Amino acid sequence: MTTDSKPTLLDGGMGQEIVNRGGKGAYGEWAVAALYENPELVYEIHRDYIQAGADVITTDTYGSTRLRLRHAGIEDRFEELARVAGELASRARDDFGASDTRIAASLPPLEASYVNEFALSFDETAAQFGELMDLLDPYVDIYLGETLSTGFEARAFLQAAHGRDKTIWLALTLDDHGATDLRGGESLAAVIESLGASAPAALLINCCTPDSIASALPILRASGLPYGAYANGFVEIPDDWEEEGGVVQLSSRADLPPETYAGHVAGWIEAGASIVGGCCEIGPAHIKRLRTLIDSGV
Repeated sequence: MTTDSKPTLLDGGMGQEIVNRGGKGAYGEWAVAALYENPELVYEIHRDYIQAGADVITTDTYGSTRLRLRHAGIEDRFEELARVAGELASRARDDFGASDTRIAASLPPLEASYVNEFALSFDETAAQFGELMDLLDPYVDIYLGETLSTGFEARAFLQAAHGRDKTIWLALTLDDHGATDLRGGESLAAVIESLGASAPAALLINCCTPDSIASALPILRASGLPYGAYANGFVEIPDDWEEEGGVVQLSSRADLPPETYAGHVAGWIEAGASIVGGCCEIGPAHIKRLRTLIDSGV
């Protein structure tokens, strides 16, 4: 949280913002292709979120895991692209003179989003999270494990982050039908309990509908940890989601403009959320509206 006790404001989505500005949406290219085809676009999006008032911007590394890059045939560029992502976020902050803006490392599901079966073992998963952390360390203030669908991923992320000199935030993603179960099928409460002494500095919910988040906030509050949320602007993630089909499978909501989204976030803040922002399809205009909400209360 910020020193004046106002909620911390995250940025919005990166991958979908790239797509909406002309970038690619295919699995293996979504979010990451801009790093090598049009890095200035990534820089501009970071800049726009800073100008909108975000307290935290997030590296464009959601698509930069080894297995995702392997699918695209560019795993050999793994280290290069992670560093480019860190440099772009850092440059945007420096160029804007936003020294108080923090940078979060996006540490995503390593194999695919919204799944509960994995090719990597637990130790391999933790090691690959750690490898990405090593590359992003010089640029970031926060490790943000985000859109994690299972306790397996959450615990591997936390094991990799343990003992490092960074703030650790864990963001889990929920089923879109109003339940408080992770997309992998486990209950949110059970996964939080399973974290034990490895609990992060803050717990968040992300990349699901605003209504699902509202249902989950009492469970986050019961953890005793700082908590928050950042929803997506998709209609919902279909039950037959296939990662390799890319985000073109998903439909964006037409009923979630900045004012409406701010109404949802106001409810989260009223419920005690101290970290808020946006995920896919929540852009700079939404974040600007949230800045006004946080600063003025309206």
